[in-house]
Amino acid sequence: MIYGAILAGGVGSRVKSATIPKQFIELVGKPVIAYTIENMLKVKRFDSIYIAVHSEWMGYMEELIANYFEEEQHRIRLTFGGKERLDSIRNVTDAICSENPLGEQDVIVIHDAARPFVTEKILNDSIDCVMAHGAVVAALPASDTILHSQDGKKVSEIPNRRIVYHGQAPDSFNLKLFLDMQEAIPEEKKPYITGTSQICTLNGVTLHMVEGDSINFKITTDSDLLIAENIIRNR
Repeated sequence: MIYGAILAGGVGSRVKSATIPKQFIELVGKPVIAYTIENMLKVKRFDSIYIAVHSEWMGYMEELIANYFEEEQHRIRLTFGGKERLDSIRNVTDAICSENPLGEQDVIVIHDAARPFVTEKILNDSIDCVMAHGAVVAALPASDTILHSQDGKKVSEIPNRRIVYHGQAPDSFNLKLFLDMQEAIPEEKKPYITGTSQICTLNGVTLHMVEGDSINFKITTDSDLLIAENIIRNR
């Protein structure tokens, strides 16, 4: 089985102009998350796509699915988001395991609701690579000089840009491997995990990369919203 997961439990506090979570902001008449779901549904290899939703927005999401994805409702499952990113993922994996038998070759492809322009190529490459290697992240070579700073005021180190990459999403895993890694993370480290792929480095598991795409950016700020809206209008 190939499971997709969309994390939509956050509140998007860095989008200053918004009064609602960024994944529900409308762009050209449609919520951001609808574009994300639409692009993931294009990949027919997904048996089911689980969406972790903030509890206060569950009713809204149920209506959204009914309105925009009536013919694909059988492939979509909703579950509650959690306090932290890993809590939302845990709710998704718990839902998968409660509704389906676990197979040795099952995989999960975890994506952000606020990355609405993920491509079919990235998703298919991720599925192919995770089936071969067990743990995969989409990434792009760094285009800017990266600065390390210990105190946020002075540059501590400038790493070699040729070996630095920008991590994107999705993060993809053999599901059984992911469940084992999930159980092994100490509770005190969970709040500091900002990217799902960090679960591999904490567990000493080799993480492979597939090529991302600059279009697969995460909407984080008001400027990102403007860029996303222009992309949609030009399409």
